Amino acid sequence: GDPMDGAPARGAAGQDLDSVTSIFSGAHARWWSELYADATPSPEAHFFRQRRDRVLALLAQRVPRDGHVLDMGCGAGPVLAELRAAGWRCSGLDAAPDMLAQARARLAAAGLPDDDLHQGDCRAAPFPDASYDAVLCLGVISYVEDYSPVLAEMRRLLRPDGMASVTCRNAARPVWSDPWWLATHTARQVLGHRRAPQPFSPGRFLERAEVRRQFDRVGLAVEREIGIGFGPPRLAGAPVLADAAAVRLSD
Repeated sequence: GDPMDGAPARGAAGQDLDSVTSIFSGAHARWWSELYADATPSPEAHFFRQRRDRVLALLAQRVPRDGHVLDMGCGAGPVLAELRAAGWRCSGLDAAPDMLAQARARLAAAGLPDDDLHQGDCRAAPFPDASYDAVLCLGVISYVEDYSPVLAEMRRLLRPDGMASVTCRNAARPVWSDPWWLATHTARQVLGHRRAPQPFSPGRFLERAEVRRQFDRVGLAVEREIGIGFGPPRLAGAPVLADAAAVRLSD
């Protein structure tokens, strides 16, 4: 069937996405778009560009240029624009209207078609089964309290032997990049103290083992895991290197 643009930002899982879309609205949407500008020197911008480039390289290995790709949670369109410039057929889905506006502006500025972008919820995507050769879901699951439905939708939308690419904020990163957190984490492990469950907050870090369990649960087989970006290194949460040095160390 045809995609249902303008669907309300609430999916089968029940979490209201208003708090999430507000993070990607107005000036925030412009910030996310500008994060991919080559002149941005911050480690965060560097890591996001690395993520984009790594995903594009994986697609080039696995998906022919006449394949159909869905960028689920396409945001301001930094990956979408690269996909279209390289010749892939691709659709975009995002819950935040302002991010889709940024994506359309990016595509138009690059002289690329700005169609096939849809507002909707990644937990209930408005597309038919087995529609795509690849589904990208970059950073999205860190913003959804129960992300299992997102992974299940990816599985539903993929054609046989299709490729899913999922990224999230790794809970190991702040531990290994900050000696203070590493020390306290190790002490808790030695003393047998379990950290109390933290309430959900959009953009949270996720435990690798739990993400793997959720993949298994929906029937997605993990072929490869890649870590992107070590830093920036911190001590008790405070940066200890200038941005350029943090980027060099991470690389």
